[in-house]
Amino acid sequence: MNVVEYIRVSTKGQARDGYSLKYQEDEIKAYCKEHGLKLIHIFRDEGISGAKLNEEALEIDRVGLQEMLAHLSSVPIDCVVVLNTSRLWRSDIVKVLIQRELKKYDCDIKTIAFTKKTLTTFWSMA
Repeated sequence: MNVVEYIRVSTKGQARDGYSLKYQEDEIKAYCKEHGLKLIHIFRDEGISGAKLNEEALEIDRVGLQEMLAHLSSVPIDCVVVLNTSRLWRSDIVKVLIQRELKKYDCDIKTIAFTKKTLTTFWSMA
């Protein structure tokens, strides 16, 4: 299974509280290795809110996320792996926009969900 990793922190406080980019990256890499997932690329946003949105254009203002979505249009990816969905979104509008884009490419979301022993497929939770 081909996957990409998306990591994000919005504040220095998050980095101190266990959400540092390095922590997220290391946990997801280890999980991918343990479960035989082929990690193709890591996309990251640092110091950017998960709710950041250009409301007039209904576009998400995060460079790393936009790069990831562009990557999906050119490289077949089965899923995006995140520590938890709060790394992808913090508002319902952003959630809907990201879900819409991922569905275009038949790409799922997998979360580690705070434990390396449980892999949650987002669409199966709906």
